[in-house]
Amino acid sequence: MISKPRSISLIFFVAAITLTLDQISKNWVIDHIAVGGAWSPFPAIGRYFRIIHTGNTGVAFGMFQGYGNLFTFVAAAAVIAIIVYAFTQTDTTWLASISFGLMLGGAAGNLWNRLTYGHVIDFIDVRYSDSLVWPTFNIADSSLIVGVILLTIGLWVAERQPPPSPGVPLEQGEPLS
Repeated sequence: MISKPRSISLIFFVAAITLTLDQISKNWVIDHIAVGGAWSPFPAIGRYFRIIHTGNTGVAFGMFQGYGNLFTFVAAAAVIAIIVYAFTQTDTTWLASISFGLMLGGAAGNLWNRLTYGHVIDFIDVRYSDSLVWPTFNIADSSLIVGVILLTIGLWVAERQPPPSPGVPLEQGEPLS
């Protein structure tokens, strides 16, 4: 367990790193690849991995296109909820703090795009073949997913821990030494 001040610091530190990496990568894509264009940083595997410049008004996996305003609200609510959690939680684990930092940074990165461009910049294109294509994503999406997975693992592990054994209660008037 870590104290509340350390947890808050860790959450915001991880969020700041995540947000920075996300925005640097998206700005690089905007500056170097035309919308709809692609670049293969590793030509030998360009068929399976490339950087493409797309905009997503929906959510993960391109679902619910055209509901950008709703998802802007959802992203803002997630950012606010995580910040409120950070300041109201009691002692927590390192893993939970890192998880919430990843989720805060990811949600903030995609929110920033929605507010700035009206859509999220997605650019990581992974595919096995022309028919087996993973939906295009970005660093913010990845950090959200990793944060949720880490939090789930942390909660699962904590649930399986034996409860702390209560100390033997002292009889009234019994000395503490």
